Amino acid sequence: MPWRPAPMDPVYTPASYPGHDYLGPGEIVTVRAGREVVGHLTRQGARLGWLPRPALSEAAGAVRLIVEDVLCSFARDGRPLVDAWAECLRLTQHDSPVVAPLDGFRHPLADD
Repeated sequence: MPWRPAPMDPVYTPASYPGHDYLGPGEIVTVRAGREVVGHLTRQGARLGWLPRPALSEAAGAVRLIVEDVLCSFARDGRPLVDAWAECLRLTQHDSPVVAPLDGFRHPLADD
């Protein structure tokens, strides 16, 4: 097959907030749906992490979608991270934020 120029960049990623490396101290919020843990929202300065749990119930899955929708829409609109963080906390049931080491919150697909 002959070479043809690509009509657009073959790599597209939606707007997002920068992620952190899960090293050192950071702010951790456990997001819940009733008694079920939906995931952990973490923040380290101007960097954000969202680690949802797998195999969620229907209610917890809805909460996961709410958090992900807020993060995606706020990043797409160019709104600051602190606004997205505040909106996630306003819309979800969560534990009090704690400052703790993020070393145990490594994403399972992260490179060592």
